Amino acid sequence: MRTANHEKAILDYEEALKLFQKKDWGKAIHALEQVVRDYPTEREVCDRARIRIRHARSQTAPTASSRAKDPDADYYLGVIAANDGRLDEAVELLERAVKQDGSDRALYSLAAVFSLRGDGPGAIAQLRRAITINSANRTMALNDPDFDSLRDDQEFQSLLGKASGGDA
Repeated sequence: MRTANHEKAILDYEEALKLFQKKDWGKAIHALEQVVRDYPTEREVCDRARIRIRHARSQTAPTASSRAKDPDADYYLGVIAANDGRLDEAVELLERAVKQDGSDRALYSLAAVFSLRGDGPGAIAQLRRAITINSANRTMALNDPDFDSLRDDQEFQSLLGKASGGDA
């Protein structure tokens, strides 16, 4: 549901994003944090702002090698790459995050990217691992549009508890 401030939140986020795209990290962080403070009920806008904040902060970190060892940085950069349509880069970053910490969120995101790339078996395998760690991922996947290409796949339906013959 959209709030009365939705359009204003998007406009402010887009202005902050311009600073981000210019790689003016300090000003971008400040502007994005302001979006989060001003529009706390705009969940999607705030989530995107937080992802950009983490990325901007990672760019101001002391060394590239310290960033490379941070699974959170790889996870957030992978999500950004996926959102920007850079799916091969997203897979690389998310696989690195999975190797470093094996988190369910990295596995879930990797499954979503595999699905977007048309790799059904890869998506199902990673989603199965994510669900094993955190069963809430099953519920999230039920309505996640990233998995739309798998909706008719029997193995996917079974994994989500929607096997044929059950209720839809």
